[in-house]
Order: sequence, then structure tokens, then C-alpha cells
Amino acid sequence: MRTLNTSQFQDADKYASYLKTPAGRLRSELAWENVRFFLPPNRSKRRALDVGGGTGFASARLARMGYEVVLLDGSKEMLRIARQQAEASRVAARISFCHADAGQLPELFDAESFDIVVCHNLLEYAENPFATVDGIAHVLRRDGVLSLLVRNRAGEVLKEAIKSRNCKIATANLTAETVVDSLYGESVRVFAPAEVRDLLAGPGLEVVAELGVRVFFDYLDLENLADAYSEIFKLESALGVRSEFAAIARYLQVIARHSCASSSKETGP
Repeated sequence: MRTLNTSQFQDADKYASYLKTPAGRLRSELAWENVRFFLPPNRSKRRALDVGGGTGFASARLARMGYEVVLLDGSKEMLRIARQQAEASRVAARISFCHADAGQLPELFDAESFDIVVCHNLLEYAENPFATVDGIAHVLRRDGVLSLLVRNRAGEVLKEAIKSRNCKIATANLTAETVVDSLYGESVRVFAPAEVRDLLAGPGLEVVAELGVRVFFDYLDLENLADAYSEIFKLESALGVRSEFAAIARYLQVIARHSCASSSKETGP
């Protein structure tokens, strides 16, 4: 599986720094807020898997809620930072840090091992997204929940048209399979909602919600955004649950289950 080259400390450190910016915070916090509404019912021993969890944002929050968490990542430096942050937050005892490739899931874990699997911003770098999703489906319980976050092709089109004002690249992005990541300068995969549904349908995962993350934030004046962060978060959260706005967000978040039961963000599970 092809992933970003995060084996060097400075690359992992760069990513950790990005997550502290308003853009990074919004991506992580909006996605987490969506996850919370779909968490499976309480059981005595709840297990969570954070696939490609990086510096452990979702892992730490799941651990605080009482989950036994496995944070799996292919970068030792990401895991080092994740462990440091988990120790600082006093949740490290509930997190197992696993240095492995996402393609190894069926080899590492028994079938139906986890109540929830979080896979945020990993499939963009996967050589075979179908195989990765198959592995996730293998380890997810029948009544479990998957949260998948990927780059939205429509959002990349608007970013180039509005922010970069490069209409040529914006037009090309209408059908592009990959775009260039601004943080690392690497090619990353982009998805349309129908493509994500196809990915999930193969192993029998049913989509129960499609949400947008960062609908308008990327087109704002970046000065003095810290003072307005809470208001931006509230509006982004309100827009992300509406299909007409989710369709053009920078990131597409899909919640899926093995079961046929459906849900909505307003009512939760």
C-alpha cells in the first residue's frame, strides 16, 4: 500500500502542526462530532480501531469514552507523537499503538473484533482502497459502525476555481482521480459519493449517512479566524448535515454499518 512518506520526524511533526491550525482542527473536530452521533450502544467491553490514526485525535476521544482502542498506523513517528499526546491526556492506558499497514487487518485481528472503526483520510493514499475497506469490514462487528473520511472531488474543483482561481485545473478536477496535496506535495486520491458507496457495497456495508466536512471555511480570509472559530464550527456543523452543502464540501464523511438499520444525525443510534 502506498502512503505518504512520514518516516522522517519532520514530516510527522509537520502533520501534527497542521492539526493545530484552524483548518486542521475543523477537519478533525467536525468529523469527530459526526462520529459521536452514531456510536454503537454501550456494552461492557467496547473496542475501537483507528485505522491510519496518525497522531491519535480520534483514538484519544474514544479512549476518554471508555473504549479500548487500537491505533494502527504505518509511521513510527506518527505513533510516537500519538503516544506522547495520549500520555499527556492520561488516556494512553486504554490505547494500543500498532505499527502496521492497513492492508494487514485480516491478519492482525479476528473477524468482528471491533464495535467501531474510524478510517479518516487514509484511503486517499491507499494503492487498493477496495482491499482496505474489505479488511475493515472483516474486523467490524455486525452491529458495528464505520466512519470513513475522504477528500471530496467536488470540493477540489471549487477550491481551484474559487481560491486558486485556476479554471483549467478546476475543470480537470471534475474527472481527476488524484490531486496534489498542499501539505506534502504528493498525489492523493479523490472520491465522489457514488464511488464511496461502491467501495462499501462490496463487503456489505450499508451507508446510513453522508456528511460534509469544511463546506466554506477554505474560502475565508485566514486572518483573525481564531476569534471566530466557534461560530465557524457551528455553521460548518449545520451545513455539513445538509445534502446540498455536503455535496461540495472539501471532505466527504460516510457512516456505514453492517446491519440494515438506518439512522440520522438528528436522532442518533
